[in-house]
Amino acid sequence: MLISLSIKNFGLFREAHVNFDEKFNILTGESGAGKSMFISAIKALTTGNIPSNMKNNDGSISAYFTVESIKDILNKYIDIEDNELIISANFSLKKTLFRINGTIVPKSTIKTVGKYLIEIHSQDSNVIFRDSSYQNKLIFNILRKKFTNDFKKYDNLFNEYLKLNKKLKKLPSDPSEVYRKIDLLKYQIDEIKVVNPKIGEDDELTEHFNALNNVELIKNNVYENLSILKDSEINVYNLVGDIVYNINKVSKYGFNTEADLALSIQEEVNELYSMLESKLFELDVDKDELQLISEKLNNIIELKRKYGPTIEDIIEKYETMKKDLLEYQELQKIMDKIKPQIKDLKEKMKIESEFIINKSMKYLKKLKINIENNLKDLNMPHAEIDFYFEKKTEPDINSFYSCELLLKTTPQSDFLKLNKIASGGEMSRILLAMEEVIGKNHYVDTMLFDEVDSGVGPRMADTVGKKLNELSSKKQIITITHMPQVANFGTKHFKIQKNKENNSVYSKIIELKNVDREKEIKDMYGNIVY
Repeated sequence: MLISLSIKNFGLFREAHVNFDEKFNILTGESGAGKSMFISAIKALTTGNIPSNMKNNDGSISAYFTVESIKDILNKYIDIEDNELIISANFSLKKTLFRINGTIVPKSTIKTVGKYLIEIHSQDSNVIFRDSSYQNKLIFNILRKKFTNDFKKYDNLFNEYLKLNKKLKKLPSDPSEVYRKIDLLKYQIDEIKVVNPKIGEDDELTEHFNALNNVELIKNNVYENLSILKDSEINVYNLVGDIVYNINKVSKYGFNTEADLALSIQEEVNELYSMLESKLFELDVDKDELQLISEKLNNIIELKRKYGPTIEDIIEKYETMKKDLLEYQELQKIMDKIKPQIKDLKEKMKIESEFIINKSMKYLKKLKINIENNLKDLNMPHAEIDFYFEKKTEPDINSFYSCELLLKTTPQSDFLKLNKIASGGEMSRILLAMEEVIGKNHYVDTMLFDEVDSGVGPRMADTVGKKLNELSSKKQIITITHMPQVANFGTKHFKIQKNKENNSVYSKIIELKNVDREKEIKDMYGNIVY
């Protein structure tokens, strides 16, 4: 609720202060007195937009609100310790600074918070009631109060749905990624498992492969050595034998040790010959074995490229991937379990939503008739409204369906969304017609009407005044009017007037009481041409 408004050096206002009533506030004044500037001042604090042509140096606008009914909503955007909120704008010709409860805030915060504080109904105003998402909340709030027990079953289903979705959100955002990862890990693990590399095996295989691949060279080398050792006419074995024979002949003269060593050398030559001869038989090449060794070496090289650079790295990654696979398989089990549960819950919520909507049709039809009757009273005799429900892809806190208001103003026209209605006056009258429906479900505590009585006659103006007065029992109403029939209903009456001083013109706001108010209303009657 708007408690007070202060304006300084804004447009034609030098300094003005207004203390509002909690119910029905009337503002009157001649054309050009500053009524549009008054609206601009309030818009500045609720939208963050200050017209540059209204800025003066050392200017300021501030408003004091009580926000008890919307404190929980506002706390999403700003911190409110008590139930009070002061919005201010200090500006010069080039600079503007916004504050909420003394803290500097950006323009975006002013705009976000402002839409919950005051609703301005004028030709160019952007009313929150035009927002289809707001209409949806409003209509379902009304239905919840009427069909509380029916919504309990839906609420239980939705809460369970939220819990399962919360678990699901802890998993990868794209469930198909889990399945893809499982397939990839299985492939990589199998790829390593088939090759089954051992530490040092690559060096052994390389050595063996090189040996088999160079067998002819090796054979020739062995044959040559065998020839030197024993096979040629002059060979090492025979030469060492001659040495043994000659030393034995003189061994009794102190050459026993030398004779033993010579014999030992001859025996080692013979043993070396046998070893080389044995190796020669091993050097028969098995082409299949060579092919197998070559393939395994190539497989190990490929594994090193993918998971290496060493076999130790491959084995380490193999163990890590096995652990990862187990984790992803657990995720898969959770997803495979949760997904059908979520699907089942969604089906149940669809059924429950359709049940509630079908059950509410009779009640909504009564509301529709009441609203349309009110619109007839407000000079919209052919206006019709419709509550349009549309199925959504995902449920929300209220339903699997969204709902918004549609309107047509003539029998031959089509139903249109409220945000397609251009006239601020029509929008104001629709809101008045819905006053019985809206009640406390309408978040905004304060409504400012500028064009609600535009283009209506005295009798209709009296009806508009009554409707506004009825609405003021639920909401704080501020109405700028030129119709005395509307002004009669106000609980507080302010006049915006233009004054001259030292060849300059300025506007001021004064509260009219008793005789002054009677005179103003009498003058307003006198200005009406019937």
